[in-house]
Amino acid sequence: MAQPPKHLLIATARNGLAQQPETKFAETIFDGITAAKQHRFESIDVVYADLPEPKTEALQALSQAAANTPVNLLIDMHEEPEVMALRQSTDRPLFNDYRLRTELPPQPTLSTPVPQAGEKLTELAKDQYIRELETLVTQDDLTGLKNRRYLRQFLPAILKYAAQQDCQVTLLLFDLDDFKHYNDSYGHTVGDQVLVQTASLIRRCCRDHDVVARLGGDEFAVVFWDTADGKTPEEIAERRRQCQNHPRQAQFMAQRFRKEISETPFEFLGSHGQGTLTISGGLASFPVDGTTAAELFEKADQAMLEAKRSGKNQIQIVGQPTQ
Repeated sequence: MAQPPKHLLIATARNGLAQQPETKFAETIFDGITAAKQHRFESIDVVYADLPEPKTEALQALSQAAANTPVNLLIDMHEEPEVMALRQSTDRPLFNDYRLRTELPPQPTLSTPVPQAGEKLTELAKDQYIRELETLVTQDDLTGLKNRRYLRQFLPAILKYAAQQDCQVTLLLFDLDDFKHYNDSYGHTVGDQVLVQTASLIRRCCRDHDVVARLGGDEFAVVFWDTADGKTPEEIAERRRQCQNHPRQAQFMAQRFRKEISETPFEFLGSHGQGTLTISGGLASFPVDGTTAAELFEKADQAMLEAKRSGKNQIQIVGQPTQ
């Protein structure tokens, strides 16, 4: 006798979606709501991009039909800021959690993920294990920023999105000037503290949806990009105006960070901890300076090297004289 389905997947197509065993598939939110009313599931996954507008009302209807069943959204990277804002926009949560849909490489399977021999994991423990694995492969363990692996997946995806939305993306590459000196003079523990505080400072100087990553050592990257907010013609026109000013905004934020890090007291460096840390960086924008991730990395890296050769403690922009 066939077992009743435990999980519900709401998506227009199953391609590229990892499905759990005993999963029922619904092509529309309306089919999903009907299924949720007729059957009690352990969890419900919804492809966020497939939800009809207004998405809030669609999720409210699903939440009511699903009662206490956990609802999880499957999103693309560029949708994360919108989904985070949606979570905070209502008093009653419209969903329980979200996770990336296709941009990340497949995670290890959990065929025998047992903490101890003979001990089986519950569905809840499996979900927690998967989330921990996702964090490990996308997050820098020292600073908490995104890591190189995440950036390699994110940048091509956001460039494709920007081309569709007629927006610009700007990549900043930077590192700490003479960082080896701090490791040699104060030790690697203090060097790590410098990196952690640097990560905190750059995060504060960026917008919530900009992606900040540590590439390794004292090398960092920031992807400045514009969200597709706005449904009315006036809102769309305003977004396009902001997109046109995008390189200037990215330049302003990068220079603000450069100034702030040079003025921040790093107390663990002792009496010489203020005014001693500086950065050199390079900015390159899509589509003016490059149309692929590799081209942007190459141009931004060249600009950063020029900033180093020109005396350090500056941000160099592709095609502009060093300031």
